[in-house]
Amino acid sequence: MRGLAFLLALAPLFPPLAGLALFFVPWVRRLPLWGQALLALYGASLLLPALFAPEPLAWPLALFRFLYVLGLVGLGVALGRPERALGAWGVGLFLLYLTGFAATYWVLGDGAVGARLSHPFHSPVGFGFLGGLGLLLALHLRYPWPFRALLGLLGGAVLLLSGSRGGMLGFFVGGAAALLFRRRGLLALALGGGLLLAAFALNLPATEHFFLALPSGTERLWLAAFRVFEEHPCPGVGPYLLGERIGGVLFGDCFLFPLLEARGLTCPDWLRPWGGLWTFAHNHLLQALGEGGVFGAVGLLLLAGGFLAGAWGDGLLFGLLAAYLGMGMVDNPFSVPSPFRGEVFFLLGGMALARLEGGRAPLGLGLAGGVALLWSLPFLYLAARPEGPPPALRYLVVPDRGGAGAVALEGGEGYRLQVWLCAEGCRRLGWEWPAEGPVRFPLPEALEEGKRLVLVLFREGGLALRPAVLLEAEVGRLRGRWGSWPSPWGLGRGFGGWKGGLRRSPFPWAGAARGPSPSGRTSTPTAWWRSPSAGRRRWSSASRAPPQKGRVPGPWWPRGTGCSGRGRWWA
Repeated sequence: MRGLAFLLALAPLFPPLAGLALFFVPWVRRLPLWGQALLALYGASLLLPALFAPEPLAWPLALFRFLYVLGLVGLGVALGRPERALGAWGVGLFLLYLTGFAATYWVLGDGAVGARLSHPFHSPVGFGFLGGLGLLLALHLRYPWPFRALLGLLGGAVLLLSGSRGGMLGFFVGGAAALLFRRRGLLALALGGGLLLAAFALNLPATEHFFLALPSGTERLWLAAFRVFEEHPCPGVGPYLLGERIGGVLFGDCFLFPLLEARGLTCPDWLRPWGGLWTFAHNHLLQALGEGGVFGAVGLLLLAGGFLAGAWGDGLLFGLLAAYLGMGMVDNPFSVPSPFRGEVFFLLGGMALARLEGGRAPLGLGLAGGVALLWSLPFLYLAARPEGPPPALRYLVVPDRGGAGAVALEGGEGYRLQVWLCAEGCRRLGWEWPAEGPVRFPLPEALEEGKRLVLVLFREGGLALRPAVLLEAEVGRLRGRWGSWPSPWGLGRGFGGWKGGLRRSPFPWAGAARGPSPSGRTSTPTAWWRSPSAGRRRWSSASRAPPQKGRVPGPWWPRGTGCSGRGRWWA
């Protein structure tokens, strides 16, 4: 036991020591029958979907993960009582905090005041979460008072100066869970509130991070992972292979920890093909759905519920597991292998399964449902987020002889744009582009009148890419000679501004907004153009007067369109 405790104290500083856990796989036999059955079900949820995954590496990687988890659980069984084992881990966390402070100052110097606290092999988010765990240990374990105070102070400082909102969330969830069995959980909640007040009072760049809105990058990761699940709902893509499908959404194809990159270290070429291995969905439910489909997600949820059921009644063990699961809503804190962060979750799980009894099966199912609800909150956030005003069209350019057109929107942030050309049927022009800037799209050589140009906008902040805004207008020529006004024309009141009922479109998934003009006629849409001097004017594409050619003003024409400067404006 002393040797294991010593290794547990060193593992936070030397994470490869966690590989010794593979030698403890046989200790799983000492678990109660219910614990062994739960691990067997979890293994089936990993291995069976991997057999049908699109990548041939899926099954070997699933086998590796299962054996590694079994070894970590077995090591937790060997460690025995949580108080004795976690006491040594707290010493390792204390040393980790000291090295994090020293490394941050060594790399950044005086600039460390304006940066988030980090560690050479931990991001600020993960490092802050470990700070919250150390603070929970200081509150619950009976360390000598000097060390207890230092561990608590350093853990709280790491949580505060890292600006880790996920770490703060995990700390609050862990404190609230411990409150079910120990009154010291109330002290944890009070300390968490005090840390937030300190963050507000300090007004440092790192502490201001606590009060920022949820970054859009996290939402894009959620949506990317959800789309992978939609494509592979049953088998998933396999363990460790989801990152290849969502890589580049928030980070590049390969990245190192911030302190290493601040020293000028970048990913070597040999590591770049494996960069997706540590790209995660920032939500454990989405991670499990993307890697193993529905069956994989159910297996992980049942394992988490079994861990909590086994820890029921132990404030420290239950609180630490709940902290991991709470942070799992916005991050992936127990993905393994890791710099000895996720490994601790399964060590705690082994300690919990050693206490699991058959009578707690209903409790485990209920707790698994609670975890599923907690991890589903991002879905509710995306679904309930208020809708902003629809984008407005700044300009739409179609040259005389095809080639390339251009379109620009106002308020297109958070949307993706597709351009379709329709007659009897529809075909997409080009692919898909972010709608916040000017977009160049290809055109056929000849554009006959009677064809319709359809602009389709997809809102990125939804659970799936469905058309949010749709505009259909008949291809026609504008009347009049254009002057050199600094801003081009817009359509209607912006996309979605047509009055009247929707007309069925050749698109099977949506109707096209095509309603009456202000005069009451419904045959053609009405377009508007603006001028600072003349105000807003109206034209109708029903008028077929010969167009007056004029030179398109240079400032209106986006660079890189490949047009000669002569062309016509089309609705």
